[in-house]
Formats: sequence, structure tokens, C-alpha cells
Amino acid sequence: MAAVSTPSELTLTLTGEERDLLLNFLEQAFRDKQVEEHRTDALAFREHLQRQEALMQGLINKLRQS
Repeated sequence: MAAVSTPSELTLTLTGEERDLLLNFLEQAFRDKQVEEHRTDALAFREHLQRQEALMQGLINKLRQS
């Protein structure tokens, strides 16, 4: 029998400086993923990278809105 997980929510309180630092890290990591995806020939790995990019972009958007 497979276990079913439910999404959980996390609230994180950051200072402005911490938010900016996290945003910079995510933006750099996102650019790195894009380069890695561009250089990848394996379809399954490319799809994995695209899922990670989508998650990262969502986090970046949330941090920019705050």
C-alpha cells in the first residue's frame, strides 16, 4: 500500500536582509539550472530540471512579492 502525503504549509519570518540574500541565492541557482538544462541531452533529467526550475521560479515570485 502506498503512503499518501499531504502538502504542508510553512511560515517563515525573514528580515529584509535575509529575504534579499535568499532571493539572490535562488536567482543564481535558477540561472545555473537553466544553463544545466540547456546542456542536458537526457530527456528524463531535462524534465527533472524543468520541475526544479518551476519550483524555484515560484519561490522567487513569492519572495519578490513580499
